[in-house]
Amino acid sequence: MRVSITDIVDQPGATRPVQVAVGVAEFGPEPWGSAEGAIQDPVELDLHLDSVVDGILVRGTLAFTLVLSCARCLEPLTVVRHVTVAELFLDPAKRVEEEDEEEPGYELLDDATAIDLSTMVRDALIIDLPVRTLCAEDCQGLCPTCGANRNRTDCGHTPERPIDPRWAALTDLDLPND
Repeated sequence: MRVSITDIVDQPGATRPVQVAVGVAEFGPEPWGSAEGAIQDPVELDLHLDSVVDGILVRGTLAFTLVLSCARCLEPLTVVRHVTVAELFLDPAKRVEEEDEEEPGYELLDDATAIDLSTMVRDALIIDLPVRTLCAEDCQGLCPTCGANRNRTDCGHTPERPIDPRWAALTDLDLPND
């Protein structure tokens, strides 16, 4: 998703808001990894583009909705996320030293007339993905015997846990019940 910066480039102190809601496809065909298909349209960008000496500083928030599966019962659930971003898009013409490394996707494009927000948005969204989601803290999950969702029905199976053989000798202890 390219954004024109002709009105603020090379004017340190100039700023411009960018508030837009766009589809996931606008951020390019790059792989989304585990987010593939989970991120729903639209992704809402509430950003400020600030012109600085070295380029354009982009900061603000991204809001997006995910449709994921509960880690215990596999039921679909909707999660709304808000991510704060702050990235400097460098002007390659103003690089001070040759050793300065630029991250690909974080530079001014087309003779400093545009920036591409795709890499920044994709990186922020993927990093913010929850590792594990639950539909409820007390979700009982699936029955290991028959696969029924124990939140919806009682299938009659009780969770039997075999006694660990290392602790089996403790079952013979006769301890007082004080």
